[in-house]
Amino acid sequence: MSTQKAQSAFSRIMGNTTITVIGRILNAICSFIYIPWTVQTIGLSGFGQMLLVISYCMLVSDITHLHSWQPLLHFGTASFKEKDNRSFYQILAFCMRSDFISGLTGMCMGLVGIMLFSHTMGWPDNICHVAELAAITILFMNRGWPVGVMWLLNKFKVSTTIELMGTLTRTIGSFIGYEMGYGFGFFLGTWCVTQLVLFVLYNGFGAYLVRQNVAAHFPWRELFLPTLRIKGIWKLTIGASLNEILVSFYKQISTLLIGAWIGAADAAVFRVASQITNAIAKPATMLIPTIYPEFIRFRDERNWKDFRHTMLRLMGTIGGLSIAVLVISLCFGSSILDYMLHHHSERGGVLISILAFSALLDVATVPLEPLLTVMGKVYSVMRIKMTAIFIYIPALLLLTKFMGIWGAALAAVLASLIVFCWCAIRAGRVFARVYRSDIPPAPPAKPDPA
Repeated sequence: MSTQKAQSAFSRIMGNTTITVIGRILNAICSFIYIPWTVQTIGLSGFGQMLLVISYCMLVSDITHLHSWQPLLHFGTASFKEKDNRSFYQILAFCMRSDFISGLTGMCMGLVGIMLFSHTMGWPDNICHVAELAAITILFMNRGWPVGVMWLLNKFKVSTTIELMGTLTRTIGSFIGYEMGYGFGFFLGTWCVTQLVLFVLYNGFGAYLVRQNVAAHFPWRELFLPTLRIKGIWKLTIGASLNEILVSFYKQISTLLIGAWIGAADAAVFRVASQITNAIAKPATMLIPTIYPEFIRFRDERNWKDFRHTMLRLMGTIGGLSIAVLVISLCFGSSILDYMLHHHSERGGVLISILAFSALLDVATVPLEPLLTVMGKVYSVMRIKMTAIFIYIPALLLLTKFMGIWGAALAAVLASLIVFCWCAIRAGRVFARVYRSDIPPAPPAKPDPA
């Protein structure tokens, strides 16, 4: 029977996830509007070229940015609850500093990468200069510390509202471009403005929440002359960031490689098909930000029984969502793809079905990664994802060569299957070990009567 703590944790997870899912549904509705507008205005090939630039910027951003919300939650939760303002501000300053340094690094790498490798990626000369301007946006794409503050304070409504504001910005910009008949540069610029709006809103509301919930004033000197000495904070930050880097690399590199190998139009078809299946599976993946705070609480309290019970309930919920994802993908996936692109993709239903299976494997991994991360196995997760990518890249090259974008979808299934199987086995071992350590020793046997 579930305990009150486990039930309460599960309710918080599902409640916060529901808020996030509602926001994602609204964002998805907007994408059903602005993507067709963009395709109709600049054509499928132009849309594919725009996606290549966006994928490149997102890839560089993701592989250079330190995910500072992780150390803020892991190390800042206890000091925030205990009202140890000095320690909390030290951790917060560390997160702010890492966001800026990694953002600046990403922008520089993005600009240099376009100068050196744009032709290798198959980009025509007319988009290279526009892409260089877009790469400046990478400086503003890391919003780790305000996201961590919002999750720490259970302000999921705020982060959901900000994401919706960003989507509305892009939708309004796309409408203007559609009505006025603007070209490639305008629609790419709309995406860049959206990133800037998100950066301003996240940082503004993050600073406001800190000011409202922490009595002391922020010590600005700590931002420039750090005094932080917390054992393991760099290890966790780098390990968690490398883990996210591998995930992002896996998601973005396929679009760039397909664009380089078989053209921007096919890259657009594959990217939009991936977005459709990911959007359908999004309710399950939205569990991740709500899972971390609860798992950290259970770990700190060494409450393995409720930890295990909550985990099992999450897996059951995800199982139900997975069935819904599969049914929707099989029944409506092809029609949705044709509508989004205003272009009939031959055997689009097959592509959607294959990518849906890959998405289901990713969904099944959703609660396993936070479990392994909070239990100190972040580098183990990183190693298996690195292994999966080393297998994925040659598989992607081989299967795409012989089967086109359907081969690329099969390569995605292979990579997702490897990560899921390993995480499931590792998570089972972790729970078995903590379960054994939590069982009290058996009483000594009584001697037999003479």
